[in-house]
Amino acid sequence: MEEDLELRALKLRKFMELAALRSRAKAAGSEKNAKPLSFEEALKIVRENLVERGDEVLDAALEQYPEQAKKIVMILAEKIIKGEIGQKIRGSALMSLFDYLGMPVKLRSRILYYKKGEYKSIEELLRS
Repeated sequence: MEEDLELRALKLRKFMELAALRSRAKAAGSEKNAKPLSFEEALKIVRENLVERGDEVLDAALEQYPEQAKKIVMILAEKIIKGEIGQKIRGSALMSLFDYLGMPVKLRSRILYYKKGEYKSIEELLRS
């Protein structure tokens, strides 16, 4: 009786291992056969996951480093789809990523001052 139970337990364990191997093989096969993302789809996915001026940083990076930034967008989209990036990407984090990769992104900035109820740029101040 005990041998019968041990034999059943052994068979069940082997069956579970085979099922796990099959599911891994299916997952790997479906991953290889999965249609690769186009750049537009990847860009849409990444833009949906940007916060705090992240879109400005991404636009500036695409303008200043078009080819490299496209590759980074594709990689980020894949990571987001796989769930490796679970939270929103802040603009400062995206800027740090580009800086770390040797692509310092320069954002346009303006200094405004407030005078007599309206905002004016420093350029206008210097002209007058």
